[in-house]
Amino acid sequence: MPRIDTPGGRADTRRWLLASTVTAVYAAVVITASVYHEPWRDEVVPLSIVRSASSWAEFTGPLKYEGHPILWYVVLRAAWAIVGNTWVLKAVGVAAAVGAVLLFMLSPLPWWLRCLFTFSFFPLYQYSVISRGYGLEMLLLFAFCALHPYRRERPLALALVLAALANTEALGAILAIAAVASLVFEHVWRGEVWLPCLRDRRLVVAAAVFVAGLAFAVVVASPPPSHRWGSLHELDLAKAVAGIAQAILQPAGYAALFPFFFFFLPWPSVWVWGYFLYLTRRPAVLCFCALAVIGMQTFFRLIYAPAPWHIGSLVLAIVAAMWLDASASTPRWELSPRLERVRSWLGRTLAAGFTVLLAGHVLFGVMQVHGDIARDYSQNRRLAELLHTNPALAGAVVIGEPDAPVTSLPYYAANSIYLPREGVYRWWLTWAPPRRAAYDLDALLAAAREVRAQTRRPVVIALGYDLKETGVQTRHPGSRYEETFTIAPESRDQFRAATRLLAQLTGPTLTDERYDVYVLR
Repeated sequence: MPRIDTPGGRADTRRWLLASTVTAVYAAVVITASVYHEPWRDEVVPLSIVRSASSWAEFTGPLKYEGHPILWYVVLRAAWAIVGNTWVLKAVGVAAAVGAVLLFMLSPLPWWLRCLFTFSFFPLYQYSVISRGYGLEMLLLFAFCALHPYRRERPLALALVLAALANTEALGAILAIAAVASLVFEHVWRGEVWLPCLRDRRLVVAAAVFVAGLAFAVVVASPPPSHRWGSLHELDLAKAVAGIAQAILQPAGYAALFPFFFFFLPWPSVWVWGYFLYLTRRPAVLCFCALAVIGMQTFFRLIYAPAPWHIGSLVLAIVAAMWLDASASTPRWELSPRLERVRSWLGRTLAAGFTVLLAGHVLFGVMQVHGDIARDYSQNRRLAELLHTNPALAGAVVIGEPDAPVTSLPYYAANSIYLPREGVYRWWLTWAPPRRAAYDLDALLAAAREVRAQTRRPVVIALGYDLKETGVQTRHPGSRYEETFTIAPESRDQFRAATRLLAQLTGPTLTDERYDVYVLR
């Protein structure tokens, strides 16, 4: 039977051709950048946790101190079990990002917007070359958008995707809650009765799957009261109400702390509110976007102040709302001709602003990729080379002060790490008691001597403080992670007499993972 070449068929072919071509170019760029990238501690710690776990308790226990749900760790655990090499961290991160970009390139959004977003900062670098659960969050959010037109035919598939999304990151859980709320809102908007839905076994099972997935994410990631996030358990009603009010008034308030992400677009909250007004045409999509963005801002104000990569989830929420709006699969509120003209002009203004934003993000993403290739991200690769090339240091125990920078070392070397502030041998920090917030050079030298006596192995000290600067030095001042380290002149003399300088790995890096390396005599 001859093939009928319909206009729709030709359009689908062109869409697939563009999607596959752009995705292939994207994959080539991020794979190349990933090869040169040195993973740092936020990337390596999840892999260290899954490598060290010999039981379910050892696997899930540390997650309460990490503040992350479990899915990224499960994926890494499975990849590690199959391959048994640390490069799986990069492979899984890149695979999730490439899958997300392929889905996005098949979306109904304009081709130029799809291409701009694909090569913008977060997909091009922060959620791909940097290997964390945010790439998986992006993949599952876009999977939700792709499945959304089929939500009535495939409710269980949608529930599984949203339950998985809730178990990627805390912000992924907020996105999943907003997505479900939009589905419920749409049901109410359509005026559909609830009783037939309760009799539909597929919907009941789908609802149970999502609720169970969300509850599991909360249980696994909720920190204990002893953690430095313990203030979470002390929130009162007044603080909660104030935080929510501030988040509503300034839905992109924290984004303003990172102006380089918004380039020529001042007052990001005004732009977000403009987009909310534009989405009034599709109330269900507005419900999703508003709850996701305001929910994230509430999280930032009440629980955890954001880092630059967290702002990317706000961008993802807006992009996902644009996708849902373009798919035209939700009920539409018919506006009067005059309001429709106003909305049309608002849409053009927002499109121009978002184009400028993405163009700036493309420039920033390319700069970050180039910088990562040209410069070290961490000095721990060089420390590992130092340990590997010196037979006398093959089994050395590594002590870091500050200790956080050395926790990416396990990606490159399997040497034991001793955390003197916590008094344990472990590849990652917990930031929980009995961790010592105040520490000094005398205590560090005493800990190194005790470790050597216990293990009868060489002790290498990665010291991130300049011995020329005496007095009290403070890290993360004003935050819940604030810690001090004191160097007294007499302590410095004793430390120099008791150690030998091996290397100065203090060259320029894109992170703070640099230090002078000493070995205990």
